[in-house]
Amino acid sequence: MTTPGTATAHAYPLSTRVAIEGLGSFFIVFAGLATALFSATGSGSTVGFAYGLAMVAVIISFGHISNGYFNPAFSLGMAVAGRLKYSAMALYIVAQTVGGLLATAVLLALVKVMPAGATPETPKLFGALANGFDSHSPSQVPMVGVLIVEIVAVAVLTALILGITSARNTTSLGPVGIGLGFAVAIGITMPLSNGSLNPARATSVVFLAESWAAGQLWLFWLAPLFGAALAAAIFRSFAPSASLVAADLTDDAAAPAADAATIDSSDSSDSSATQVETDKLPKPVPASGHDGAAARKAAPTEGAKTDGADSDSAATDRAVIDDAQAFFDGRKK
Repeated sequence: MTTPGTATAHAYPLSTRVAIEGLGSFFIVFAGLATALFSATGSGSTVGFAYGLAMVAVIISFGHISNGYFNPAFSLGMAVAGRLKYSAMALYIVAQTVGGLLATAVLLALVKVMPAGATPETPKLFGALANGFDSHSPSQVPMVGVLIVEIVAVAVLTALILGITSARNTTSLGPVGIGLGFAVAIGITMPLSNGSLNPARATSVVFLAESWAAGQLWLFWLAPLFGAALAAAIFRSFAPSASLVAADLTDDAAAPAADAATIDSSDSSDSSATQVETDKLPKPVPASGHDGAAARKAAPTEGAKTDGADSDSAATDRAVIDDAQAFFDGRKK
């Protein structure tokens, strides 16, 4: 995940990142839908746990490659927050949707090889997995209610992801926090709309479900995308500006420099007086041969070492803030 307002810098080509987003989306959708299909209970908490655990697994496994969005709504939210280019976001959304469709295709193949009569007809089976409102909601929730729930849930999840992956957040439990949040949200929305919060998951079953599912799909794209964009816009308005970040870095670097200047000025008079006496002493004979060369190589000047360490430290501090993958690759303090 990236920091607000910074350019994206990745070690992997865009094609690799897009493929990884598709793979992660495939696994998350497959885990959730397969649990709903084949679990003995199929309750909201069980399905939510499956989605959340799958998200933890893919973020830990592939987050360092693509930043780990695996959801079109989260991809849009990161783009609005300034952490992802819009061109890459569009490719991510396509890959995530294709990954969800492939997950459903695998489930369809599994259903087809099961004994005859073990499962309902395909449209009815996948219609039970489709997201819906009004008469197609498990709790008969009207359209406005489902719309509000989807917007609020995705907005909260997007804010949670932005906070966890902020460069100022030093936690190492980010994937667990994201997965738990997603699991709770799915558990809440399962009785209301069959638990979407993911346009790719909502799209994955409509082509195999009954005709009403395609007619209600628009809400499960509009609401999550709007909620994610809204949360990202609000979150970005509270982010520190680049000038404040630069000022913090300047102040941190200036303090050690000022201390060093004070020490140099206080010691200059003593060192000049001492240098006169030192010049009167006989000069030591330099070591010859390999020993002398080794001594010269093994004893670099103290100033050179100090300057190098300071420059490396400053570069590292800037990388923590400016790195587009600070959450996965940045130094944890």
